[in-house]
Amino acid sequence: MRISKPNELFIRIWNRWAVGFFLIAALFGVTMRAFHIVEIPVLEYRHILHTHSHIALLGWGFMMLIGTMIFELEGKQNFGKKYGWLFIALLVSLLGMLFSFPVQGYGVVSISFSTLFVLLSYAFIFKLWKTLGQKENTTGIRLIRWSLIGYLISTLGLWALGPVTATLGRMHEMYFMTIQWFLHFQLNAWFVLGTLGLIVFFAEKRGIKILFSGNQEMVLLGSILLTYALVVTWAAPSPMSFWINSVAVVLQAVAYFMVLRKIWKALPHLELTRFVRGMIYLAMVSLIAKAILQLLLVVPAVAVISYTIRMFVIGFLHLVLLGAMTFGLAGLAMAEGRLPLSPLSKIGWVLVALGFVGTELLLFGQGTMVWLALGYWSWYHTALFILAALFPLGLLIALLSLFETVSSPNPFIEFPSITNQTKSQTMKKAMIWSMGIVAMLLTSCGGGSESQSSSTGTSAPAEEAAAPAADPKGIGEVKNVDLGTGIDPALADKGKAIVDMKCTACHQLNDKRLVGPGFQGVTNRRRPEWIMNMITNVDVMLDQDPEAQKLLEECLTRMPNQNISLDDARGILEYMRVNDEEKSGQRDAAVK
Repeated sequence: MRISKPNELFIRIWNRWAVGFFLIAALFGVTMRAFHIVEIPVLEYRHILHTHSHIALLGWGFMMLIGTMIFELEGKQNFGKKYGWLFIALLVSLLGMLFSFPVQGYGVVSISFSTLFVLLSYAFIFKLWKTLGQKENTTGIRLIRWSLIGYLISTLGLWALGPVTATLGRMHEMYFMTIQWFLHFQLNAWFVLGTLGLIVFFAEKRGIKILFSGNQEMVLLGSILLTYALVVTWAAPSPMSFWINSVAVVLQAVAYFMVLRKIWKALPHLELTRFVRGMIYLAMVSLIAKAILQLLLVVPAVAVISYTIRMFVIGFLHLVLLGAMTFGLAGLAMAEGRLPLSPLSKIGWVLVALGFVGTELLLFGQGTMVWLALGYWSWYHTALFILAALFPLGLLIALLSLFETVSSPNPFIEFPSITNQTKSQTMKKAMIWSMGIVAMLLTSCGGGSESQSSSTGTSAPAEEAAAPAADPKGIGEVKNVDLGTGIDPALADKGKAIVDMKCTACHQLNDKRLVGPGFQGVTNRRRPEWIMNMITNVDVMLDQDPEAQKLLEECLTRMPNQNISLDDARGILEYMRVNDEEKSGQRDAAVK
């Protein structure tokens, strides 16, 4: 199908922004890897993490997927006329998140822009849904329709966060289950079904029918719903939830096998270049790997490690967002001429693919080492940083390739299908929007943190008066710890090995927070009994100990129970004493 010039320009601008956001998300990702190698004093890790995840999921993931649906389904419809102002508003919301999350994390400004994004996404889906109603009810169209439903279902978790937080608090299991609800249906319904639906629709447009029976479709949808049970096992473990998850991952494996086998057979019959076919095959292999790895979760003990070992969690996320969706949709865009197939573009996407495969092998390899209690590779964080750096390098090259055939002097601002006078007005409006965003960020971000601190200051006395006194020794079987007269080097070395193996993915040895707080100074702030109880009795501590609950509220990530014995916990405590003496020249101040 020949693309009109206005639509061609709209597609080009859309894809440049999408790849640009992908590049920015990758840069934030590399920055997060750098935290494990060098100290970065200015940046807050949690804020970088939130920025990375939002720009990756929404700036790249949503834009690429919804954009591909628009370009594939709308035919000769004038994209700029139908979606132009929504597109501009979407960019405003994404830029607002990009500039506010690094400054304040979750705050008034960033949440406002996130809410605006969700409302705009509904408008996109509403327009697309009307277009889908005019299409023949083929397998591809049904999968795309289900993916849109999956997106809407996922956002229920976002709307529920406020009421859950207000009524139950951020330390309740429902709070974590609500966040995971959003992520689960984003990844497994929105991204997976959307990508599969577009690949199937691509084949259908070329006369190759990929048929699914009603039962096969129900197995696929049922597996998406039931695999949410893994989240339930994490938040509130029970034998029933483990069994439901076991059934669900088997159903998922069966469903993926049925779907991917048919797509795999159809691909050789499509007129695709070797490079494009390789991109789509890589997407399919990513989904196959996801299904196989999750099939291992039929064993409850393995299901537990899938969410307690952070490398596995990140690896699973990347298999869907980077593997299946990114390479599947990029391949389709190249096949349709929406992304270039120039030598420069190929180099860029090959680097991205190498970064993806390399980081996945490293994440799952190190995760397996942790699971088998074999410790950390000494070069793990450095290697992960180097491989992660391939993403921004490749994406920068891919983005530059999108400008190879551009005649427009400023394609990021120019808008298709408008007169020169309207172009000037649009540019002025864009400048006004930009200055307004900057002004809001400068005033609201700084004021947000100030108001939060004052609010905390006024409410703290009432909360302290109402709350029961915390036991400085914590809650658990550790009642007294004999520290001895000095440091036991052998015990400290034993503790270091365990920290390297199980703790450094979330904690640093300095005072900087990663996923959890830094270890520096902990023996000067906490009694040794509290530290050991936190290590060995983490679930009860997080549920009942006021100090542990404060940490959970700050970090917003529940520390997993890694079944560390009392002897091993004593070794970790000894290593923390060594670390405090080396870092600050003082240890054990909490017991003096």
